[in-house]
Amino acid sequence: MSIFSFTARTFSFAFGFSGLALGASLIAQAPKTFDVYQLPEAKSIKLANGLTVLLLEKHELPLVSAELALRSGSVADPAGKEGLGTITAELLRKGTATRTADQFSEESDFLGMSYGDRASQDSISVAIDFLKKDTDKAFDLFQDVLLHPSFPEEEVKKLVAQRQDALRGAKDNPQQVISAYFLKALYGDHPYGRPPGGDEASIGRITRTDVQAQYARIFTPGNAVLAVVGDFDAGTMEARLKQLFGAWKGITPPAVSIPAIKAAMGKHVLLIDKPDATQTYFILGNVGLADNSPDKAPAQVINTLFGGRFTSMFNEELRVKSGLSYGANSYFQYLESPGPFLMSTYTKNATTGAALDKSFEVLATLHAHPFKEEDLTSAKNYLRGTFPPSLETSPQLAHQLAMLAIEGLSGKDFNAELAAEQTITLEQANEIIDKDFPSDNYVMVMIGKASEIATLAAKYGIVTTKKISDPGY
Repeated sequence: MSIFSFTARTFSFAFGFSGLALGASLIAQAPKTFDVYQLPEAKSIKLANGLTVLLLEKHELPLVSAELALRSGSVADPAGKEGLGTITAELLRKGTATRTADQFSEESDFLGMSYGDRASQDSISVAIDFLKKDTDKAFDLFQDVLLHPSFPEEEVKKLVAQRQDALRGAKDNPQQVISAYFLKALYGDHPYGRPPGGDEASIGRITRTDVQAQYARIFTPGNAVLAVVGDFDAGTMEARLKQLFGAWKGITPPAVSIPAIKAAMGKHVLLIDKPDATQTYFILGNVGLADNSPDKAPAQVINTLFGGRFTSMFNEELRVKSGLSYGANSYFQYLESPGPFLMSTYTKNATTGAALDKSFEVLATLHAHPFKEEDLTSAKNYLRGTFPPSLETSPQLAHQLAMLAIEGLSGKDFNAELAAEQTITLEQANEIIDKDFPSDNYVMVMIGKASEIATLAAKYGIVTTKKISDPGY
């Protein structure tokens, strides 16, 4: 279960890179031409109860994927019980009115059906993938967990305890938790500062009554989108889904009001002390762009050059040339309100200062407008060449269609954004650099051994210190 969900337009890579990624970047920079990807048009149906259904036939393989997404993410969690939506989604499969958790697992395993859920600040989704021949049985299982969960008391207590243990254990690996610290440091009490998966304290407050109430509040047809992609006849599938989900009832919750957020001003450093750390992890960034920002397309091109691929400026300087890190990247997370822009890397304790200096040096180089027309061409070719594989499979397409609908965007909007990436000019690129990439104003989070790096941290801004052992973020 991933507590952070990034759309397919968020180009990022983990700390460490595969030969495949390197090969893809080199191929993308070769002098080839690619057609701009076009998202296939799905059939859109609105059921009488308000459920939006998206159907896309894909007959290459006898597979079907379905994803039900809700317009209620972690921002809909009650204050003090962050992670409630995530817990609720995870508990759906832990028992229904007619099946125990073990029975659901046995039946889904027998079909070879995969099942998963994910949550972000703006949405929660549940997805299944199965063979065409098992369509009726798979949708029977899917409908059962979505519409008839029983939330057994023992399963709630078990999952709460497991999640608390997992959240505590995650702090042994800074890479797993630094994003949560960064979002809290950047957004503070804003809803985007609250961890979608909760923290040790908030998860511990969640009861079965909370789960039942959250389910009744957000799992309603008017709050949901059901995307189905694969080997089926759209007319037959429409009739089947109306039969399965047409009687689903519930009052659509009011949209969560997300306050406007301004970029951080000044230089702020949060140092998380991990006394046994042998490496320093850090994230630097500020408030970035929203889903519907007109800057998304050009920012995507610029970020590809800056930190979005293996051959980017940031990774070249931190990993390839200096050997200070095994990986450095940057990306935008696009949300309903402006999500964050961040650049992240890690290094040994002894080279923390050098890695930080080099990171700020790269950022300063970006603001000196270093790119030429051939650089933009390289980024455009990279995006054209590497993006289509991210939407090749039925699960990928179902997720993309569902997320677009949740974001209030159409397939035409999506395709227009892809086309716009290919028309960015050097003048526009420089404007975007000045406008959307941080320079003198930022928030930086560092996780490391404070006794060795606290003095360095003070060089980069006003420092606040926490212990990684402290509850929450």
